Amino acid sequence: MEKDLKQNPRSMKWERNGELASKDLSDLIDRLKNVENECNSSELSRLSTKSDNID
Repeated sequence: MEKDLKQNPRSMKWERNGELASKDLSDLIDRLKNVENECNSSELSRLSTKSDNID
């Protein structure tokens, strides 16, 4: 199964500290913004800005 995850381009990378890799976090937020309602999408945008500042 681990082999399948490495080949799957949609699998996410986790850092040693337990955080989602910044690129994967950004991609996840962008995908969620596309399917969430306007209120949630605004909050996701705020989180996206916060995650961008961490990089």
